[in-house]
Amino acid sequence: MDTPRLHPDTIEAVRDRADIVDIVSQHVVLKKQGKDFVGLCPFHEDKSPSFSVSPGKQFYYCFSCGAGGNAFKFLMELNKRSFADVVLDLAQRYQVPVKTLEPAKRQELQRQLTLREQLYEILAVTAASMNMPCTKAMALPPWPTCMVSGG
Repeated sequence: MDTPRLHPDTIEAVRDRADIVDIVSQHVVLKKQGKDFVGLCPFHEDKSPSFSVSPGKQFYYCFSCGAGGNAFKFLMELNKRSFADVVLDLAQRYQVPVKTLEPAKRQELQRQLTLREQLYEILAVTAASMNMPCTKAMALPPWPTCMVSGG
């Protein structure tokens, strides 16, 4: 199933709740420098910290390669994911209710989100029993390929 078109209220609610420092720091070691954070850019081979994250502006920028944007763009670029998939992941992470523009697809979307959450829980329990770290960000392949079909 294709990801349904998300309601603008859902996108705005996720944008308001998502913290770029929290999101980026799961992938990049950040160090506080004044009011911003700096680290090595994940988009190119970086030897000195040229990657800056501004919590006040909710924006990142690399002074070496020019990569920049908000939390959505960071996850889209880093994980090669679609906008809708990133918004759905963040909505789930920040417990934002998901509304779609296609009410007929809401029930199927909710079923898929429930299934995905169950898969995360299974992976977390498995990782814990194997004494391995497991995070949602790296636990599952991108949204469309991790869904069970035929159900």
